[in-house]
Amino acid sequence: MTFFDKVRASAGMGNAKVDARVKETRVRQGGSVSGEVFIAGGAVEQTINGVYISVMTQVLVEHDDRKFMQDLEIQRQKVSDSLVIGAKEEKTLPFAFDLSPETPMTVGQSDVWLKTALDVPFAVDPKDKDHLEVSGNEAAKTVLAAVEQLGFSMKKVTNLKSRRTRTGVVQEFEFYPGSEFRGDFSELELVFIPDKSGTTVFLELDHKAKGLGGLLAAAMDMDESRTSVRFTNGSIGSVREVAEGLRRTIENMKR
Repeated sequence: MTFFDKVRASAGMGNAKVDARVKETRVRQGGSVSGEVFIAGGAVEQTINGVYISVMTQVLVEHDDRKFMQDLEIQRQKVSDSLVIGAKEEKTLPFAFDLSPETPMTVGQSDVWLKTALDVPFAVDPKDKDHLEVSGNEAAKTVLAAVEQLGFSMKKVTNLKSRRTRTGVVQEFEFYPGSEFRGDFSELELVFIPDKSGTTVFLELDHKAKGLGGLLAAAMDMDESRTSVRFTNGSIGSVREVAEGLRRTIENMKR
């Protein structure tokens, strides 16, 4: 191994390559993700301090009166401790882990992906990116279907930073009311907070529809009282039953 080879590897030229091969990219919140991490050695032997898979998403942040999207790591999984990869050597490492139940659903513009990285000292860390299609848990899917049954149409879905969750992110859904509630309020906002035993759904009626986004999530962070409904795993009820319950809840919120 020449000095020039070492310099090239540290700059990312002739470096080891990494490729995560996910068995199933469609997964439910809290569901299992598995596959293999394929590592191909570069031009020189390299020590890798660790192999990690991060679950990533993007959140809307505001700074200096400017809004922009920012990458956020919501979960990290270690695939391997320190190892040595020889020049042109190939290694395959299996992985399996459960997604956080708080992982955002890939609805609208929401994106979730796996970022696989090799921690190579004194070098550019090789990375790989694999997108996931994340569906909601039983409560989220039933509530969203019930909201649609009540005539609401989705306006947008926004991922926002929050202190309420372990992952640091909440997903806020905004809906336009249908004929039944048109004239009573401008928007219905929902935030789902899932955990291992069930899901809490926070609701807010917006009478002004300023389009600012994140008002419900911000209010939750400030511990302001907001209407919430709790759904326990295994006892969610049918879409029709949930729709009737939501109708009663919304009617009470209007008063």
